[in-house]
Formats: sequence, C-alpha cells, structure tokens
Amino acid sequence: MRSQWITMLAGVIAAVVLVSVVIGLTSPDGKVGDDEQAKPSATATTTTPSPTATTPTPEPEPSRPSAARAPGSVAGAWPGRPDAVTASGTSVDWCPAVRTTGAAEAEDVFGKAAVHDAACAAVTFVFGKRYSRLAIPRPSYAPRDLDFVLPALAPSTVDAFRARINRFVATPDSVDARDELGLVMLRGEGTPAGAKHTSAGNGRVFYGKAYSTNGYRHRAAWVNPTWSKVAISVDRSKAEPRIVATLDASAAIPVFNTAERRDDMLTVPTHALFYLRQESGKDWAIGGWRITSGAYDFAKLRLM
Repeated sequence: MRSQWITMLAGVIAAVVLVSVVIGLTSPDGKVGDDEQAKPSATATTTTPSPTATTPTPEPEPSRPSAARAPGSVAGAWPGRPDAVTASGTSVDWCPAVRTTGAAEAEDVFGKAAVHDAACAAVTFVFGKRYSRLAIPRPSYAPRDLDFVLPALAPSTVDAFRARINRFVATPDSVDARDELGLVMLRGEGTPAGAKHTSAGNGRVFYGKAYSTNGYRHRAAWVNPTWSKVAISVDRSKAEPRIVATLDASAAIPVFNTAERRDDMLTVPTHALFYLRQESGKDWAIGGWRITSGAYDFAKLRLM
C-alpha cells in the first residue's frame, strides 16, 4: 500500500513539473524597458490595461539608424558628460567639475568660494542657456521661447537682452541677430522646399520631420560637453568690481548621415568671456558677454 502511494505521489509531481515546463516555454520572460511593455506571465492573475491617456503605448524603436528619431543612446541629461557632473531628471549640476586658473586676485577680493561660484555660473550659462534645445531649427519663434535665459542675467542686462530677443524673433535668419543672443540657433540653411528633414549641412539632417523637434522627443539635444579651466580676472572699470570669466567649450548635437545611413554628431565649439556681478551679496549674474563660435565639425556619433 505504501509503495502505491509513493508511486501516485511521484506521478503527480511529474505532471506538475511537465505543466510548468510547458508554460515556461510558451511564455518566456520579456524585456521591460523604454522600447517595449512588460509581458504578463502565464500565471498572472491581473491583465495589462489597454492604452489610455495616462498609459500611452511606447513608440517602437527603429531597428537600425533612422532619420526619424535620434538613437536611444542619447536619452537622458547630457549624455557623455564628465563623471563629476551630477544630474537629477533635467536638472544638471556642473559645479563639481568646474576648475579655475589665475584666480588669486579675485579670491583676495571676493573670497575663494565666491570665485568658484562665479566660474560655475559661467559654465552653467554655456551649457544651460547657450547649448539649448532651441538649437534645433524651427520655422519661427516667440519672445517667450527665450525667457529661460533671463533669470541668469543681471537686472541691468535684462532690458538690453529683451531688445535682442525681439530683433531675433522678427528676423530669425539674420546672422547678426542670432549672434547677439549668444545662443546656438541653427536655422537649417540649404533645406529644399518640401524636404522630409531639416538639413544640418554636409549631407546630414536633423532627426524628425522638417523644422520640428519630434525626432528628439525623450532624447538629449546636446551631448559630450567639454570645457577648459575657467580663467578668472577682476574688472574694476565699474563702480563695483566684477569678475571676468573666460573659457573654451564645446558640445555636439546628434544628426543623421544620409549617405552612410548612420548616426553622426555636429560639434559646435565656443569661446566665451563673461562679466559677472554679485547680486544680493551672494548670487552671481551675467552682466555681459562676448561669445564666438568656432568651426563646426561632423563626426560619427560617439559618447565620451
């Protein structure tokens, strides 16, 4: 009798194992990420809700490089940034990676910590304002599109900058109007009428539909930020001394190479000189600048 029970129990266990193996083979675990939804297991007791306004269906990732959308490798805040630069969501803290040179006189006047804060303000303006998503060409602009620059400026500089904004909005194709802003504003020169994508020059195009930003949705507009040590000096030409911060920097915007059918990048170098005022006895604000762009360069997309 006991041997019969053992035999029956062994048969039940074997049946359960067989069923489990079959279920496992027909419903393997799926990859869960940005490019696909989680797949419920065969034994789940809940069902996946159908897409709604609050649970949108993820867009499929292209299986190979495509001009339709920038690659997933450039998602997130400033891909290719130095390890010392920290990011939380869209907020980036450049200060831990900022270094200065020639700052002795300024440190005697303002203190070492204040000088570092001024250098940090200069670097933050370059990568938070100059290299912005507005660099992706669009058909037109409104004054409010550039309001994000104003909080970084000294009160005495705001009115002058508003006048520059108005001039640019009225004549966005004017090189002088763009240069006065100090921002990278690419215009897609050479784009044929009716083209599917905006030209970036040299056989490259910006991702997505022409003169739109949809090809960079959930993607970074800029990658690979680099900059030099910030050279610091003191300007005493005004009633109150100011800090002069000078640096060289660069960043690259992902673009698509139509001939090679690959992801490339367009690097824009910058030479910048900033006049910084210490507002409210603590915070540094941009009181003026001289910013120029170096020669643009194309290369295969590679994160640093």
